[in-house]
Amino acid sequence: MSFELKLALKYFRARRKSLARFTSVVAIVGIAVGGAALIIAQTLAKGFQDEMRDKILANTAHISIFHMDGGEISNWQDIKNNLEKTENIKEVLPMSFENALVIGENETSYAILKVQGSKFKIQGSEIAIGAKLAEKLNLKIGDSAEIITLENQTPQKIKIAETFETGLFDYDSTWIYVSPENFARLHNKQVFTPANLGISVKDIYKSNETANKIRTELGENFKIVDWQEANRPLFAALSLERKVSLAIISLIIFIAALNITTTLALLVNERRLDIAVLRTCGAKTSNLIKIFLLEGLFLGFVGIFCGVILGLLACFAGNYFKLVSISAEVYSLNYIPFHPQISNILLIILIAFAVCLGACVYPAFKASKIKPSENLRLQ
Repeated sequence: MSFELKLALKYFRARRKSLARFTSVVAIVGIAVGGAALIIAQTLAKGFQDEMRDKILANTAHISIFHMDGGEISNWQDIKNNLEKTENIKEVLPMSFENALVIGENETSYAILKVQGSKFKIQGSEIAIGAKLAEKLNLKIGDSAEIITLENQTPQKIKIAETFETGLFDYDSTWIYVSPENFARLHNKQVFTPANLGISVKDIYKSNETANKIRTELGENFKIVDWQEANRPLFAALSLERKVSLAIISLIIFIAALNITTTLALLVNERRLDIAVLRTCGAKTSNLIKIFLLEGLFLGFVGIFCGVILGLLACFAGNYFKLVSISAEVYSLNYIPFHPQISNILLIILIAFAVCLGACVYPAFKASKIKPSENLRLQ
């Protein structure tokens, strides 16, 4: 162990005067609170982003194929068979959407009809309805209702076979799944022909590459949209929120680190005689700088360590007790989990460490400029 490190540890453990002790405590507490706040904010934002992504991907296609003119895809079976041979594609399902009105006993509500593919075991005039929509219309499994579509304004009888809950309020309060046969019947057609194809992929982060392959294969008559492109504004906003919170809360750590500067300045003044003796014994400028840099970094390390522990404990408690409950009507989710990520925590530690290091520089250089002869004469 170098003598600089030994002296830094000795000074760090030594009893200080009241003002220096107070500023040390303030610095440690401030850095700990700032670090914990950063971890909580980042893990909460990551949890919201992950929850939104997972629930969207669980209930919508990873890649969607549309006709450029908005019409039906008459040769969808041939396209489906060819695409299922493509790498990374897991499943291709015919899909269609339609705006509709659902008429219950006492209420009428807007809804979106969606062909169910293989999601629910419904047939004939049976439907699967979102739990929030069913609650609004006071409908239960086995009840009957009526549906009016834009193309067929004659009310059609339907039967509630199932209810579902995706976790996203927008889906649960508007979506209705119908069978392909029922969808065709509601549009006065004999055979169901999809307006788009929904593709599930094995690796969601390669969906863009897969979409490009599909564009090349199908040509310009079709529009292909992957989940990242469809939800880009949402995830861009969430990413910006995380960056802004990182920048703003980092100011707490910066302000707390200024107390390290104050503490070291006071310690340098207290140890002027020690510094003079060290210079007389041959200590170089670089040795003195290292001693006070290390002492300041010890203060920062204690604060960072406490902040990380405090932040992770808060995340654990938040997940265990589900503390962050929000309005599903406003935010689509009714609960946000904390998702700690090692890379984010390491980034926060690096930021805090860099700020603390910067706060130590001026007092350390100030200590190295002290002249030994003047201080020894004063003693």
